[in-house]
Amino acid sequence: MAAIAGAAALGLTALDTAIGKSSHDATMEVRLVDEKVQQLKAISNLSALIGGFAMVSIVELNITPGHSQLLMFAFGTMAATVIALMMFSMVLCSLIMVYILNYRTMHHRAFDLIAWNSRCEADWRRAFSAFKTGVPCFLLNLSLLAWVQFKDYKAAAASVTVISLVAVFIWLWYVNVKWATQVR
Repeated sequence: MAAIAGAAALGLTALDTAIGKSSHDATMEVRLVDEKVQQLKAISNLSALIGGFAMVSIVELNITPGHSQLLMFAFGTMAATVIALMMFSMVLCSLIMVYILNYRTMHHRAFDLIAWNSRCEADWRRAFSAFKTGVPCFLLNLSLLAWVQFKDYKAAAASVTVISLVAVFIWLWYVNVKWATQVR
């Protein structure tokens, strides 16, 4: 009887106990849920922050007359791209979190790797891809912002552009080489 009560506390159903699922397996599933929720929260929060910065760059910018139409088009397009990518990532991560946290209520069993792989993995990869694409777009938007803001100060605009482009190349190399296969 104590084993059944302990299994229930870990989220094991009678079926889990009957098929031999151990408390170790249940503990691993609880850790899986916690790990996935933490990953989703982190990407969702960073996406909201970066998307908010991009939105502020549009709203708070003091545009003086005389800018190139092409520059203004590029800036507006890149800012909208950043906002769209980050909002997509944030909303998708939030929806996955809701699914994970409501899984037990909907299915009357603990969330597990099978549920993650069948319902969440593809959407998680889409959300992370949108985030990975949105960061370099944000940095490129920063360089375009510099040319709009520092119209009369070419050296300042050029320095922001160089630093932003270096950051883009580091991001693309480092994140895609080292972390792309590590974040699941």
